Amino acid sequence: MYEAAELIAGALTKICSSISGGGAFFDASIIVAGQIAGRRMRMFQIYSAGNFIESAPDTPFFQIGETKYGKPILDRVAHYDTPLEDAVKLALISMDSTLRSNFSVGLPMDLLVYRKDTQTIAAQERISEDNDYFRGIRDRWSDALRAAYRDLPAPPWMRS
Repeated sequence: MYEAAELIAGALTKICSSISGGGAFFDASIIVAGQIAGRRMRMFQIYSAGNFIESAPDTPFFQIGETKYGKPILDRVAHYDTPLEDAVKLALISMDSTLRSNFSVGLPMDLLVYRKDTQTIAAQERISEDNDYFRGIRDRWSDALRAAYRDLPAPPWMRS
């Protein structure tokens, strides 16, 4: 997997240099993840400069694209050992926050879930507005946030 990340990083650097050399600007980030049978799962975030970082306990997730809105949720909750089903819920909540706050991001989105040591796809879903599960996550998360802020005590300097 490390060699795959190196190969992709080299190709991405060549592409970015070639396009930028022609006067246009090109930039990209790529997440590469997978598992070779009998080895551990690995995930890399590759940057257009050709460098990359690997996921580790202190970097349990990577996010590319718009990060202002959904990343704070992941920062507060996601850990390296988060169970897969919880990670999927967190990813959907994070995406919902981005969808709500940034008009340039929209559905549909594609979700692929892979369980380690299986070499098979556990779930693959195209999520659009009519996806009942995503709509339920969106509604329940919104309700839970409203309830949580209402349950917080008032600031002591605001009491009259």
